[in-house]
Amino acid sequence: MSKPWRRSLLVFSFVIVAVFASAAYGQECNTCDPWYSYCGDYCDVCIQYGMDGCVQWQGSTCGAQSGACLDDYCTPNWVEQSRVTQGTYDGRSLWGCNHHLVQWVVTIDTNECNIASYFHTRSYCDDVIDDYKNGCCYPSCCEGYGELNTLLQCDGEHSCTG
Repeated sequence: MSKPWRRSLLVFSFVIVAVFASAAYGQECNTCDPWYSYCGDYCDVCIQYGMDGCVQWQGSTCGAQSGACLDDYCTPNWVEQSRVTQGTYDGRSLWGCNHHLVQWVVTIDTNECNIASYFHTRSYCDDVIDDYKNGCCYPSCCEGYGELNTLLQCDGEHSCTG
């Protein structure tokens, strides 16, 4: 075998080993997410810490390490149950503005995929733009009507209280 071929074969071997080594490593079990991780998802648990962090790992699953995970044979179906506006504000720029609604959203998983019933409902704060204005020199999206004919008013709230 010629020298260039041996070098190519050696480089290719290192690449293959690196790919398989990175594929063998899973997520750390403390990063299993009850909303998105399946019970059978592979994860690693640190079983011995050293001066520089973990020195020995043990394979496990998100289900074995957490009381909340998605059943392996279930796909969540999130359906919005409510959306309550908790604030409105103006997003101005030189050539226009956006009218923002800050809304508290509650959704339920109609398939109830999580093994812990607490995680069948999910709530979050959503910032949506419901209208806008185009025009010069910092137009206000807190008064008048927007381009979509929405009456624009603002209370200055930028976050949800739940």
